[in-house]
Amino acid sequence: MIGKIVTGKSFKGAVEYAMNKPGARLLACDGVDATDARSVTRSFNFQRKARPEKEYVVGHVSLSFHKDDTPKLTDETMIRLAEEYMRRMGIADTQYIVVRHTDTEHSHLHIVYNRVRYDAKLVRSHNERIRNVAVCKAVKQQYGLTFSEGKKNVKTERLHGPDKVKYVVYEAVRAILPECLSLPELAERLRDKGIATTFVHRGGDSEKEVQGLTFTMNGITFKASQVDRKFSYGNLCKSIEANRMEAEAAVRQAEKQRRGEQSDERKRQRRREAARLRREERDRQKEIAFQKMWREFIGEEIGRGPDAVARQDGRIRRAGEERAGSYAANECPEGTVFRSPAAPQKKSNGIRPAMPANGSAIERSRERIDEIRGRRLSPQEQAQLYSPQGLMLTYRKGNIEYTRLYRPIRPEGGPDILTEHTVSERRIDTNPVVYGIRLSDEQLRKIGEGEYIRLENMKREDGTLFSGYVVMDDRFRASWISRQPPDRIVKEDKFYIREMDKLLADHGYVVRAKVRFWGPTQPESRQYFWKDKYGLYDCSYDDPRLPKPPRQEIRVPSVPPLKKSKGPKL
Repeated sequence: MIGKIVTGKSFKGAVEYAMNKPGARLLACDGVDATDARSVTRSFNFQRKARPEKEYVVGHVSLSFHKDDTPKLTDETMIRLAEEYMRRMGIADTQYIVVRHTDTEHSHLHIVYNRVRYDAKLVRSHNERIRNVAVCKAVKQQYGLTFSEGKKNVKTERLHGPDKVKYVVYEAVRAILPECLSLPELAERLRDKGIATTFVHRGGDSEKEVQGLTFTMNGITFKASQVDRKFSYGNLCKSIEANRMEAEAAVRQAEKQRRGEQSDERKRQRRREAARLRREERDRQKEIAFQKMWREFIGEEIGRGPDAVARQDGRIRRAGEERAGSYAANECPEGTVFRSPAAPQKKSNGIRPAMPANGSAIERSRERIDEIRGRRLSPQEQAQLYSPQGLMLTYRKGNIEYTRLYRPIRPEGGPDILTEHTVSERRIDTNPVVYGIRLSDEQLRKIGEGEYIRLENMKREDGTLFSGYVVMDDRFRASWISRQPPDRIVKEDKFYIREMDKLLADHGYVVRAKVRFWGPTQPESRQYFWKDKYGLYDCSYDDPRLPKPPRQEIRVPSVPPLKKSKGPKL
């Protein structure tokens, strides 16, 4: 809502402009004959005769409203707005008409009033333009109307000459100012766009302090405050200082975050080291137990003679059959034993099996282990498996690489038993790399939650190092880097969102955004934010990329209507 006040001498021109325009509708009036424009003019002129010495008694106010408010601006609402505006401006006890025009895309109305009141006093006009700005702001807040955002919606195609140059300068300064940390830097960036910046010193002496700025483009010079009030020298200094403080705060925040990440990384390293030491101790204890069992097994085999074999032949055969039956299961607990199938047992005919010539060990007919974890062993690997050193194998499961030692145990009368000992476990880092820096799990977690991260000492292709803020989609497919934190709030349609959320949505990604709907009391919430196929922004608490569950229809059985009773039969 913008108000414009004009004071004149003739009622005829103001009334005819307001009432005779095509599509004009008279909404309200007081103290005038509203038959037509001529009758209204006669009524105003009759009242002004009470103060014939006053020439400027014609009051003309035009109130223009934002185009977003058009659906709510009914005729009754515009009458209330006009009456509230006149009450706050002190336009009371006098003649007036309120006329609505519809010849532009934004709704507006005209108020023509007589400054000569019914008691022959004048409507106060002191500082009316200053009061007009304050009253328009108060009325907008009271009725919840839209506040315009400066020169954002200016129709540049209608501008010509100096006005068009001024708007170009405005857009350039507005775009560059948030990234500048000093006025010389601002002047240098503007020079790249063809805009010359001149510092105005007090008294024209370059040795004295600066008191203003001018911008020159295409031979046209504007004072900074003429381009926009927020670009005056004092306001520019405030903006530069705010940028500097924000940059320092960002550096401190990044340093704090870096130290926190380093502390977390040290803690994780200590935990990994402690886990490694515990794992090595367990493996050492397992190795000691295995060596002890291996020595006992080898010692028993070597120390056993032919007589002992003959005496215990029956018991060995029965024990082997029992063990073969107990080990017939296909699966074993993790990290313990694997077995090869036992050789078929032949009936004893009372003849003792033949012994080797040296008599150093008992040889039995058995099948050797030739497969580990579904992998067929080569003859060399099988020979290494049955050597005292055992067989070392490395395999990968997920992003963990395991190295394990396999050794067989050959019990009496049973199948070979395969033992497994974990030598090492190593995590294979598959996190994405950004300019030579591999992202940590904590950084990936923050990106997945819709936040940005800061990376130091990234390396370009030419070898130079740089730092910045990284924005990525939650599936780590694309990334953007900026010098400033990308969390500045911008307004798009009915949403207030961060710059980073808008950037990702504009490139077709779904982002976990911080969303706040338009309105002074709307809370901020974390939702999925994206741009649909029609180019409109939308948000939801559910991820639109996931399939929606089928809707369950609840069918309520219909109840037959009750038959109306016709009364008792006579």
